[in-house]
Amino acid sequence: MKHRILIVAGITVVAVMSIILCPFFGIHTFSLGSIINDENIRYIFTQIRIPRTLVAMCAGGALAVCGMVYQALFRNPLADPYTLGVSSGASLGAAICIYTGVGGVVLGLPIVIAGAFTGALMSVLLIYVFAWSRDSNSSTLLLAGVIVATLCSGLIMFIHFISGVHQSFQIVRWIMGSVDSMNYQMLGIIGIPVFIFMVVAIPVMTQLDHFLTGDSIAHSRGINIQKSRILFITVTALIIGIIVAICGPIGFVGILGPHACRMILPGVKHKMLAYTSFLTGGTFLVITDTIARSVTPPTEIPVGIITSIIGGPFFLILLFKRRKKLMV
Repeated sequence: MKHRILIVAGITVVAVMSIILCPFFGIHTFSLGSIINDENIRYIFTQIRIPRTLVAMCAGGALAVCGMVYQALFRNPLADPYTLGVSSGASLGAAICIYTGVGGVVLGLPIVIAGAFTGALMSVLLIYVFAWSRDSNSSTLLLAGVIVATLCSGLIMFIHFISGVHQSFQIVRWIMGSVDSMNYQMLGIIGIPVFIFMVVAIPVMTQLDHFLTGDSIAHSRGINIQKSRILFITVTALIIGIIVAICGPIGFVGILGPHACRMILPGVKHKMLAYTSFLTGGTFLVITDTIARSVTPPTEIPVGIITSIIGGPFFLILLFKRRKKLMV
């Protein structure tokens, strides 16, 4: 027990240190003295890099927790936040807005972000239309998610094919995922829902411990399978929709975060796993975003590319080291 507390404390310290230190690094590395003495550097540090880092922490953490929820609901270690097609729906909404050239703002947000969030919501509705019934289970929802994702991906490729060069580049660039161009408004749009999600969700995470035993056993232990599943899926889909609409579909975070925590803390319950997954996923995205804006000056690499390049081999190393403890 003491060993586990030390590990959790270590994860917390690393997360806090990443938030404090990473804003100093980028295309140009800032010192504390330059931030204090130079007004332009101080503006970049306080108005661009700090909100960008906090958005990365919130987005990465929430994606990791959503991935953990789906892995338990579907009893599938490869499930991630985009399993149900929310990411594909959001990408389709953004692609339609980019192709049509619609401009302006909706509720203070760029039309592309509003279109992406609308696409994410529509994909969830389609899943319920395809799969929801009294006899539905994890497998039918999972299959419906695959169908929706495939349908949306096909439509995105069609739009990409008929678009002009500039529009095609914008679509591809958006699909790569990024947390650049963030400000405190975007931080509020992501941070407030994520905070509410974590406060509300963590107390009911114990239900996921029962879901891993199977629907029948979970039901025998007093869990309302249908009600709990629709609650978890709806809430996580809304959070994923918000994140993908603003940051784009940043991959791999939702798989790496919870699995890394399971390997470090084998046998941990989902309430604690949610906390550690949030910190691990958030830290991973903060660090990879720092790398993305530092390695190829004066340009930046979309962070979705870095998460895949770093995340894939890292996950394979963890898998081969602790493969027997991959899933609790």
